[in-house]
Amino acid sequence: METYDNIILKRIGYILFLIVLALHIFNVGGGNAESANVDNASRKTVTFGAYDQDNNPDNGQEPIEWIVLNEKDGKCLLLSKCGLDAVSYQDNEGDTDWEKSTLRAWLNKDFLEKSFTADEQSAIQTTTVVNGAGQGASYSCNAGTDTEDKIFLLSYREAFSVYFPQPEDRLCEPTQTAQAHGVLYSLTGDQNSVPSCVWWLRSPADRLANAMQVYCDSTEIFSDVHFSNAAVRPALWVNAEAVGLK
Repeated sequence: METYDNIILKRIGYILFLIVLALHIFNVGGGNAESANVDNASRKTVTFGAYDQDNNPDNGQEPIEWIVLNEKDGKCLLLSKCGLDAVSYQDNEGDTDWEKSTLRAWLNKDFLEKSFTADEQSAIQTTTVVNGAGQGASYSCNAGTDTEDKIFLLSYREAFSVYFPQPEDRLCEPTQTAQAHGVLYSLTGDQNSVPSCVWWLRSPADRLANAMQVYCDSTEIFSDVHFSNAAVRPALWVNAEAVGLK
């Protein structure tokens, strides 16, 4: 017959197990952009802003389609459905982190002003982007300080464990503009299949001269920061009302 002390210890152990399980499911403490894993097929999509995606600037910009990754407190986290363009993480060779990268500067200046109206820009939230060691791969080096951004990239952790539980959910179609600008992509299946491209993450790899990427087949890879053959998938938090979600 079990003693009272043994029963109490078992109950404490069970409670601790539930706490650990809850932390795992909801990814507590991993940054500002966390949610439970959701299948892409069940996610909402919205249009917001515009960018030249058919490689024909003469006919104007096309509306950007976004995947809704998270909804919280009247705001939602969006990730572009397609790889919008092929842009280097850093204009020159050498070490950099997300805070100092030219890609971060481009997203929060040129892309922001070119792609969104004044009203749309005011609806985009300034977000604390977490760049700690826990956001990178197991071999990632120090990712630098946290930043305050309107536009950012997903981290390795967000792309591989928080928001995309299934590998196929990480596949990303490049726009015609991205293809014309040299993005690396592949066709899986027949010639009519949708291309899948490489896309940047904000996390560094084994050293600050390399940054993490999602490869064409959805696996992880990294590349020299000055290469411009990976697509950009911007992410942002926006007022839900601005994209028709309340």
